[in-house]
Amino acid sequence: MFRSLYLIGILSLIWVAAQDIVPDDPEVQMQMHAMFYTARVACADENMIPYANVLQFNNTGDLPDDKDKVTSMCYFHCFFEKSGLMTDYKLNTDLVRKYVWPATGDSVEACEAEGKDETNACMRGYAIVKCVFTRALTDARNKPTV
Repeated sequence: MFRSLYLIGILSLIWVAAQDIVPDDPEVQMQMHAMFYTARVACADENMIPYANVLQFNNTGDLPDDKDKVTSMCYFHCFFEKSGLMTDYKLNTDLVRKYVWPATGDSVEACEAEGKDETNACMRGYAIVKCVFTRALTDARNKPTV
């Protein structure tokens, strides 16, 4: 039994090392969550959108087709910018990997390339955010849970 626990511990360490993601200590995590909250509130004040749109996007990676779709795009672009997850259409790889999803391969570069030809800032930012969320949702669905 102890051998099994030891083996599980070693395998867990190898898995964490393979992920190359070092979790923040609890105090930093609390600060980050507070910063995310501040960004969320600020962006909600700037872009009045139905909370149902946020929930739908977080669950599906899509926004409803309605007259407020561009406003919703602006909200998500705003959130990623104000939270530091993205600056000038460049993703902060460390933050994205720690707090959104553990991006692998060329995922970050692929998402940053989304919407490059878009002239509307909200639509371009949203294209990147949508790519990140779509990949995160796809990865989550493809990983078995224990």
